[in-house]
Amino acid sequence: MNDKAPEGADSVRPAELSAVSRLAAGNNMRERLKNLAGLGPVSDAAAEFFYEFFDADASAISLLRYHQFRTLVTVGDAVPGQMRHPDGETYDAELYPTVTRNLMGGSGYVASIGNDGGIPESQQFLIEYKKGSCIGAPIIYGGGVMGEVFVSRQRGRPHYNGRDLASALDLARQLGFRIGPAVKAQLTMEPDWWPDPSEVGEEKTVDD
Repeated sequence: MNDKAPEGADSVRPAELSAVSRLAAGNNMRERLKNLAGLGPVSDAAAEFFYEFFDADASAISLLRYHQFRTLVTVGDAVPGQMRHPDGETYDAELYPTVTRNLMGGSGYVASIGNDGGIPESQQFLIEYKKGSCIGAPIIYGGGVMGEVFVSRQRGRPHYNGRDLASALDLARQLGFRIGPAVKAQLTMEPDWWPDPSEVGEEKTVDD
């Protein structure tokens, strides 16, 4: 790895971030998103930003609503044989109970193979996703948790740590200021885009 000091915040390894470089990265993300309108463009650009910033092998932006997750977009190459929630589909939050509780509490999580970080189900989904390490950070808007940013690396690569999680939490909260209004607009324009389970009789789950 090149040990030279990076020229911009985007190229800084998260484990080396100071408070100042975290702020610079956040400003960079706001600059990248500020002229985008609509849920699709904002979520696509945000997933790409997290993918690059955290030197990830895959990143995803998901919403959390009515005890369901909905994957908006996943960035990164699929690994042959891995489980992957398709973009645009919903799945029951009960698949990941501890993840959901942590996100709803605003704390996020960081886990790796052999170290679950207090998220027991992380070991299962790291195996299914064929990853070695991951971070999940809540997207917050209007005082409530409305989604998750997820970044991960394949096995054999450096594991994420607590400082990486702190950076993800900072950036995910900033992302909420763009995702929140975009989701509201989406639901206004297309009310059936994500129907209330009580109106359709049952919650949707992803087919395994």
